[in-house]
Amino acid sequence: MRLRGTEPGTSDEQVWRRFLDEVAWLYRQMDQMLRQRVAPVLSLFEIKTIVLCAHNRAAHRASEIEDLLARSLLCAPLAEALRRGPDVPATVTAITAVLAAVAPPAAEAGKAYAAHGLRGFEDGLMRGYLTHAATLPLQPAVARFVAAFIDLRNVMILYKQLHWSAPDAAAFIPGGSLAPAVFAEALTGRQETAVADVARRATGLKVLPAAASEGALETVLLSCLARELRAAARNGELVPTALDYLWRQYVAARNVAVLLHGAGLEAAVLERELIQ
Repeated sequence: MRLRGTEPGTSDEQVWRRFLDEVAWLYRQMDQMLRQRVAPVLSLFEIKTIVLCAHNRAAHRASEIEDLLARSLLCAPLAEALRRGPDVPATVTAITAVLAAVAPPAAEAGKAYAAHGLRGFEDGLMRGYLTHAATLPLQPAVARFVAAFIDLRNVMILYKQLHWSAPDAAAFIPGGSLAPAVFAEALTGRQETAVADVARRATGLKVLPAAASEGALETVLLSCLARELRAAARNGELVPTALDYLWRQYVAARNVAVLLHGAGLEAAVLERELIQ
């Protein structure tokens, strides 16, 4: 599936702007109640907007920041923090100050930035936001999505820790269908079997696709989530239908980004990285 007007060979910002256009279109179709119910998922996607703006601040591309914010649903204080920060450290400080008031765990992203730069900042934002979102009184379909997304993140954290022999039980995110203790226990196992066992529990699959053992585990997990959302949307209820639409657009954007950054790779390698 491809975003309208998007072709491989464009930039990350262009891909994401077109995704934000789709989100804004859907937002305009919603009434206030539906907007409130899916707001936690919309906020999750906006983490990418924040991070792209921070990267563009580092590159002194103010016009790119303005183009992204013109399409974003970020609240005014966050948008102003991204717009007016003179440099990346100031922007990170302003962002974490705003988040401390609404999603306290996400404020830890500032410490992650100090330790690991913008990649740490992105991971810290995601971890903090998901930790916060899992404590909210969510609509059932949104709650299932958030739990599934946390499971997905935790499986990938487990995979990376075992791959790099760098166990850190405190890194797992609470709020998924599987408790952090399940992933912490898996750290004592062998890489392939431990990850596969936990991934099957998280997805409900009896057998993982072959691609999962060939390095495309995240793609397999994202594809499983896509199928779950498509199935949930078949009943025609508004929230599952909205979530399915949002995820389809996200999948399209991610696939275009894979094609953008995978130019020159073999077709078989690219295919394993594309979400179905």
